[in-house]
Amino acid sequence: MATAATRAMKSVLLLLSVLIMFGLSHAVISEEENLEMERQLKTDYGDILDCIDIYKQHAFDHPLLRDHKIQTKPKHVPKSTMEGESPRLLPNNIKCPPGSVLIRRTTKEYLIIANKMKTLGLNHATNPGVAPDANTAAVRYTKHNFGARTTMNVWGPTTLPLQASFANLWISSGPSEKLNVIQAGWAVFPLFFHSHTTRLLTYWTGDGYNTTGCFNYNCPGFVQINRKISLGLVLDQLSVYNGTQRDIQISLIKNANWWLQLGNQFIGYWPQRLFSYMSDHADNAVWGGLVISPPNELSPAMGSGHFPKDGLQNKSAYFKNTQIWDGTNLTYPSRDHLALSVSRPDCYEAQFAPGVAPTTVDLFYGGPGQCHI
Repeated sequence: MATAATRAMKSVLLLLSVLIMFGLSHAVISEEENLEMERQLKTDYGDILDCIDIYKQHAFDHPLLRDHKIQTKPKHVPKSTMEGESPRLLPNNIKCPPGSVLIRRTTKEYLIIANKMKTLGLNHATNPGVAPDANTAAVRYTKHNFGARTTMNVWGPTTLPLQASFANLWISSGPSEKLNVIQAGWAVFPLFFHSHTTRLLTYWTGDGYNTTGCFNYNCPGFVQINRKISLGLVLDQLSVYNGTQRDIQISLIKNANWWLQLGNQFIGYWPQRLFSYMSDHADNAVWGGLVISPPNELSPAMGSGHFPKDGLQNKSAYFKNTQIWDGTNLTYPSRDHLALSVSRPDCYEAQFAPGVAPTTVDLFYGGPGQCHI
């Protein structure tokens, strides 16, 4: 539980370094300067969050985005995506002022790690069907689409320092060597986050994970518009095996650009000009679990760490109420266009919920792992 001192620290937005630089007794900061200044917050998990002028964020360092006109919201989205309450997992007392956005700081150390992961091919390993060194339990939808929405429960699977366990929604299109991909969900990824906490994670690429794209804010591309939610956010409300389930709703919706939504909150978007094969639509949607592990280590748990056959409700990891965005409406996918994919049935499983209504397709997945990839 956060102490009063911690809560107070969270509410302090002005950078002390600026005050010290100009003298505490003579520092006068106008409202305009206040908005343009980076405002620093530190969370209970050691993350540094900055309030950054929305027009000065890292996204616009991308050569294709230097003349980009910011959209503050999609022009047309399903009414249902705007309904409901804000996600309960949001931290208290963290909200940037108007004109700025909340962004988790990317340090030099993170960039070094990101380059190392790229060299080792770990970026490829986060896409089911592309990575030979990944274990997956997922379902693939193969039909023209403009994105999808799904609800996934949140777990904290145990991983070793060089391992990771993901629950993601992937949208993709194009040949493998030029694959366009956007993925979003949660992950336990200690190599990237320097912790074993469960966090909000995204990735994008416009050329098959070769030279473009990155996790979260590690490269220019993703345009942040939210003042309260940052990529990399710790999801500390976890599901309990045979107990209370905690879930999040993730949407990746094409409306001119590719929008990311958590619950009823739009976090930001990837401009369509970043993609050659998804500038208009996508051809695939995938949702499920994925783990990565060095070849000399037994693979980590996925989801709850239990097979669906051991019990579904309150025991297994799930994706529920998954819907496909056809550009006008959210609709439930037909099973004729769905295919289950499990790379190692001895370590992980995936199955549709039995006996559900014909319009819904709920996926239960996961397992203990403990196999060599």
